[in-house]
Amino acid sequence: MRSSGRRGWMIGMAALLVLGAGCTGFFVNQPNSITVTQSGSSTLAVTAPNTVQLTATASYNSGTKNVSNSASWQSSSACATVSSTGVVKGIGAASNVTITASLGGVSGSITGSVTGGSGQSLTISSSPQQPFSLSSGTSVQFTAIDSNNNNVTNSATWTSGDTSLLTFSSTPGLATLLATGATTVSASITSSGTCSSGSESVTINQ
Repeated sequence: MRSSGRRGWMIGMAALLVLGAGCTGFFVNQPNSITVTQSGSSTLAVTAPNTVQLTATASYNSGTKNVSNSASWQSSSACATVSSTGVVKGIGAASNVTITASLGGVSGSITGSVTGGSGQSLTISSSPQQPFSLSSGTSVQFTAIDSNNNNVTNSATWTSGDTSLLTFSSTPGLATLLATGATTVSASITSSGTCSSGSESVTINQ
């Protein structure tokens, strides 16, 4: 009887494992995908100094779920902050702002712009100069200069418009070229509640 009971327990556990293997998120709460929207729109639009609420919707095999309060949120720009529940506050005018929500190793994002608010422009330059060539090297150092001619490269937040073409390393402004194409590089900083931002169109040749 004892042996029979053990076999039954093992069969039951095996069935449970098989069932779990076919269901994403059975043992860990991992969704298939995450969609981030603003009032149903897939484009971010916020006017400084106002706030907007974003919604992160996770898709599971069993359906969808609002995970705005449990996801980890991150902003690509200092000109827009995001709370732990997806509330975005506009600090100053900036384009190509991406807000990302992550949960269980899966991420989703929304991209758009911040308008209004007090702000200044950053001048973005690069070494080597454009057009960049994959054949001559894989790294480019970008520099950000504010309106007072101060080098603010190290304090700026750097963003690539297409991370399949160009990505930034942990060194401020240092980018790695990945493929040919055209994208946009952006930098932003905040100081005393004022946002400064700038961008540069990038062309990568073979």
